[in-house]
Amino acid sequence: MIRPRPPSPRIPLADRHPLVHLPAYARKTVEQVSVDVARGPAIPSPCRVTGGSENATMADSLAAEQVRQFSYQGYEFACRILECPAPVTEPIVVMCAAFQNIRSYHRYDKYWHDSATIICMEPPGSYSPDPVPRTVGYDFDADALAYLLDELDLPRINLLGISLGAAPTHRFAQEYPERIARLMLTGAALGDTARRGAVELEHCLRLRRADEFGRKMVELCVNGDPTRTVRNREAVRRALLDHLSKASEAELVRYLAVAQRLADHPATLPGRISGIPALCVTGEHDELAPPDLTRTMAAGIDGAAFTTMRETCHVSFLERHADWADLVLRFFTDQPLAGLDYLTGLEHPAGRPEHGEKASSVW
Repeated sequence: MIRPRPPSPRIPLADRHPLVHLPAYARKTVEQVSVDVARGPAIPSPCRVTGGSENATMADSLAAEQVRQFSYQGYEFACRILECPAPVTEPIVVMCAAFQNIRSYHRYDKYWHDSATIICMEPPGSYSPDPVPRTVGYDFDADALAYLLDELDLPRINLLGISLGAAPTHRFAQEYPERIARLMLTGAALGDTARRGAVELEHCLRLRRADEFGRKMVELCVNGDPTRTVRNREAVRRALLDHLSKASEAELVRYLAVAQRLADHPATLPGRISGIPALCVTGEHDELAPPDLTRTMAAGIDGAAFTTMRETCHVSFLERHADWADLVLRFFTDQPLAGLDYLTGLEHPAGRPEHGEKASSVW
């Protein structure tokens, strides 16, 4: 267990998330003229929501959101909350992944907000000059999530883990299954490729080579094999490279801590998960969290479903963002998943779930 420590100076919230303190009338203008890769590059994609522009929707959600700060064992973190006035399911809680922040999933507000409250949590110490030490595993982040839910008085949630954000998510499901209504892990089965990549990233981050770091990250996240069809590959590649290769000194310090922990700790620990409706999904051409490893992850969760998103790799939430958002909402609202044209077939590596009311409606 990590020892509590006094809070250390940290980058002001407005500097990390520059739209936090803007007045509502100014937020739309900023959204229109800036490309925030944290919420995804501007990639053409079919939209399942009609009425109003994306920029107007973004401005509305910015005006309605709350950004709150918390501290767990001396490590501060921020939480973004967008409340749904008439939810039809438990809150959707997203633990931000590596190299992301609480605005990384901003573009999905318009897909989810009518059905659920959305909560995005950054890992503790993400923006502190002294990040969580590399000796600390992801159980620390999982316990911080439990602390946050207590602070927000949330007994049960829909939990979404994406890429490295699934490491504490998976651990939380092992330790606190009674607090999860549904569990979705996407791009989560990080294996040897991710660990080796983390070691290489650590090297260039120590040397503060942002351009080299950006190129390596893109190589890891975007499948460059020309024989594989990947939606919006070049647009995603350009946007990620532009964003990551321009990382600030403070961001490089944070990214180094992320790479070190990934190099030193397995993303998941042994131990089954049971009693939770679960979906494990990855990109059809994901080399960082490949389908075989994701299928194995699903086999460790009783009744879990496994599938892949067609024509995507590790960043399917960017390459087919509307379809990915649709999948998340369908799963968290118990809608059928069979027959969706953007998925390969559904599998149940550990056997089908018991025939309860919710299980039969989902599968």
